[in-house]
Amino acid sequence: MTMTLHDILWDIKNDHLAFRLKLLSVKPQKPNKSGMIDALMRSYAGENLKSIWSSLPPLAQSAVAETCHASDLKFNQSRFQAKYGNLPSFCDPPKSKSSYSHCSSWDPKYATKLNLLLFRFGYPEEYIIPADLAERLKAFVPVLKELTVETLTEPKQEDGLYLRLTEHEALSEVMAMLRLCEQGNFRITAKTGMPTASARAKITACLTGGDYFSPELAYPPDKKSWQQEIGPIKPVAWSRLLKVGKYVSPSSKLAPPGIKALSRPPHEVIQHLWNKWLTNSVFDEFNRVSIIKGQNSKKNMTAKPPRREAIADALLDCPVNQWIELETFSNYMQAQGFEFEVSHDPWELYLCEHQYGSFGYDGYGGWNILQLRYIFSFLFEYAAPLGLIDIAYVHPEHALDDYRKQWGGDDIQWLSRYDGLRAFRITKLGAYCLGMSNDFTATQPISSLKLEVLPNLNIHIISGDPQPAQKFLLETWGKPVTKNTWHLEPKRACEAVERGQNIVDFVKFLSQHSDQLLPESVARFFKTSESNGRALKRLGEAQIFECRDTNTANMICEQNELKHSCFRIGAAQVAVPSARVAKFRKVVKSLGLGIV
Repeated sequence: MTMTLHDILWDIKNDHLAFRLKLLSVKPQKPNKSGMIDALMRSYAGENLKSIWSSLPPLAQSAVAETCHASDLKFNQSRFQAKYGNLPSFCDPPKSKSSYSHCSSWDPKYATKLNLLLFRFGYPEEYIIPADLAERLKAFVPVLKELTVETLTEPKQEDGLYLRLTEHEALSEVMAMLRLCEQGNFRITAKTGMPTASARAKITACLTGGDYFSPELAYPPDKKSWQQEIGPIKPVAWSRLLKVGKYVSPSSKLAPPGIKALSRPPHEVIQHLWNKWLTNSVFDEFNRVSIIKGQNSKKNMTAKPPRREAIADALLDCPVNQWIELETFSNYMQAQGFEFEVSHDPWELYLCEHQYGSFGYDGYGGWNILQLRYIFSFLFEYAAPLGLIDIAYVHPEHALDDYRKQWGGDDIQWLSRYDGLRAFRITKLGAYCLGMSNDFTATQPISSLKLEVLPNLNIHIISGDPQPAQKFLLETWGKPVTKNTWHLEPKRACEAVERGQNIVDFVKFLSQHSDQLLPESVARFFKTSESNGRALKRLGEAQIFECRDTNTANMICEQNELKHSCFRIGAAQVAVPSARVAKFRKVVKSLGLGIV
């Protein structure tokens, strides 16, 4: 319902009318409510309204501007504070009564002039501008400029700052992960998507730059029972991403979509994984903020895709290749309305002990505690490993202290393992995956790997070290002979072709890292392997029926309706394609025969 100034003045209490008259230095002709409202209505008439607005301090003028141009005519405190860094004063008490500040409980005796244009109304109470007053204000109150994301040319320097450039890492690692799956070394739990201890070690060994924290920091050898552990980040990310992308089968083997992905450009595979992750409803990034309890109730936690959508949409407003501080990005999201909820009921979330550490208490479960930690997790553990953003970060201990005032906050070293994330920068790969650019051309890092392909089917490293994905590729087609030598093996090559591997891609790899043409014997090997690998073709499944005798088998197979539906595989046995079993049964029954 649209509320006019007159409606609201009638709704509010007399003492609130009185302090507004005092602010305007106006005395009503009649001391009753009707007289006070008439006096106030005259005070807002004509040019008086502009005079009231002009008398406000700049921050209060901004509050009026934001509210009168808002579609709902409501003053959004969180957005305003995120945009301007502070809230306007609705109450200006003496220092001895300084608890009456901003929009909290206040005394009308100390009300500021901002209350002449913003009215507390409704339940729960909100500051609004009446519709008719807003229309008049729009005539002279300017529309404020749209907020833009502030950027830096480089992250602010501080002790212990790590800088991680992720694009080339991700393009290499995604193929290494697929090769690792192909070898059956990608064991992950079905419910949580977490890698097993052995799989985590193998995944870490394949990471171009290792995990984000060294083993000594991620897994302190002298850790006490009460101390927290950072643990794995990238191994968890790749395990969950490949599972969500359906590249890993339930048995932790490379699934058919994963086999096809081996022949696709890495950036297309990464884009596919990113899009799948945005819409997945299985894994929740916030679960990794394990110090926060009470997350196990599915009804309490909000749907995950809308959270990711809000962050991804905000990323679209960020310039590419410019550093952005996380605090700046978080404030921008709030100010521009890219908001989301992590929990339907923050009272159910808590630190240490539910009764005292609940996030439902005032000041405990705000945006900086819940939403910001979710943003940290989403960017640090998924956007960064995929190469969408470069990141600058420090160790999480002492990185943030905004949770210290909460009950139980003094007993923990950090709220999340991602608390040290300071800034990020969208990469060219990130712009492609986010839809900010239509194509992507990878700048290939200069490779020092030199190979020699010998007529005896040996492949030898002359110089340089292979990347994990390159090493797995060599082992797909050849058997390791020494540390730097592989022998092309017919069995491995045949199995690779069976799995859908493309010989052309491997030949291209050899040619790129060798100065000589492939020996004739090697070319012949690949031609034979291609032919032998496709020697048989699986047409489908069939059911086998054993007849009581040869005459019965002859009678069934001689039926015209079954000419292409059953095949003799023995004296009294016939095979029927599964797709034609129903027809086979019908014909057999028409002959007066039964099937048991």
